Amino acid sequence: MVGGDPALDLANTLEGPDSPDSLVDYAELTAWAERVGVIDPGAAARLAERGRERPADAARALDAARVLRAIVDAVFRPLATGREPPADALARLLARGADAAAAGRLARTDGAFVLAWDGDEPERVLWPLAVAAVDLLRHGPLDRLKVCDACPWLFLDTSRNRSRRWCTMSECGANAKMRRYRARRATAGR
Repeated sequence: MVGGDPALDLANTLEGPDSPDSLVDYAELTAWAERVGVIDPGAAARLAERGRERPADAARALDAARVLRAIVDAVFRPLATGREPPADALARLLARGADAAAAGRLARTDGAFVLAWDGDEPERVLWPLAVAAVDLLRHGPLDRLKVCDACPWLFLDTSRNRSRRWCTMSECGANAKMRRYRARRATAGR
């Protein structure tokens, strides 16, 4: 996960309008949510099982995940490029966050209270993502939000001098540097 925030990682599950969707089914959604840390392994297993038992509910939850992803992208992509997000996207995100908070409970953790969710409702996997997106808007650091120079992914630049250009150096950064190297070699040989 390269976004630096679960909400950004959700937006990054679709690389572009012509790319395949990495959230192919509800089981993949629960596995992905476990990988980014918004649900624990036990909850992921229970939710995946519930999805197999109730495929129509799982399909609705997967559709809701894709809608939330589109909303998150519509809010954070403009911010990453210095523009304001559309008011309707902000309102839709706020509504999703409010619904998620209403479905949760306050639990004491390490001297503070956090939102926590119980139960096996298939949309439970989305609630921490909606709250994470609202929290990122509320608390930032929005001044560190960027779009990768080599792909459409969003990320938080946590470098000290705020000069990070790629979502990951191991993929996009290395590929971009290799392209520049090859271009220099090609022009040097002429």
